Amino acid sequence: MADQRTVSLVDGLVERVRGFIRDERVTYAEYHAALRYLIQAAEAGEIPLLVAVFAESTVDTVNAGGGRGTDSAIEGPYYQPGAPWLQRPYALPMRPDEPGEPLLFRGRVESAGGAPLAGAAVDMWQSTSDGMYSFFTPKLPEEYLLRGRLRTGAAGEFDVRTIRPVPYQIPREGPVGDLLENILGRHSWRPAHLHFKIGADGYQPLTTQLYFAGDPYLDSDTADAVKDSLVIDLTKADADASYRGEYVFQLAPA
Repeated sequence: MADQRTVSLVDGLVERVRGFIRDERVTYAEYHAALRYLIQAAEAGEIPLLVAVFAESTVDTVNAGGGRGTDSAIEGPYYQPGAPWLQRPYALPMRPDEPGEPLLFRGRVESAGGAPLAGAAVDMWQSTSDGMYSFFTPKLPEEYLLRGRLRTGAAGEFDVRTIRPVPYQIPREGPVGDLLENILGRHSWRPAHLHFKIGADGYQPLTTQLYFAGDPYLDSDTADAVKDSLVIDLTKADADASYRGEYVFQLAPA
């Protein structure tokens, strides 16, 4: 038996597409150009990227938690499940010669009311210093590079060492980059960010990103995912010349 929610979604989407075609009087040449583009995006493995750039921030807005916890943000197309559980002192897995500036990130997970959440699960991932994600580029080893899971301590705290992310362009040579830059005349840059998926029993899971003050792409993120509440300051420690950042994550009740 058909699922009525699925039927409603598909019927609604089809009718809106048909309405767009009627309103814009789409020609057969335009129809075939769009079809060729979708085929190219699929063959390049960029359908998740295409949807993330043009639609995921709206899905995130629709599903936001209503102000009862930390703002969510898009998961993006580069999440890889099954990252290894890390042991203290926490550090994201890196190559022996991993390029980039050291970053010590200090976080705390608590309820929306401020109670610490011990044992919360934190899944964290990021790009390399040249804007690439492991598992999604042949230039990197097929392993959980700069990806890891950890548990918060008794006060909901965790420290993790990694490298400072940098702004990056989505692949310019692919169909999505070509659409943005050459067809639409937009840039294809994302501001530097850290990804998080956080969960604790009795609370809504949180998927979010943290950005850094002063980034040149905060106001023009190609994925339109930046929220002011998720922008943090980075400071530089004199002792070891590493960057430091911190944030308190609040989870809404389930």
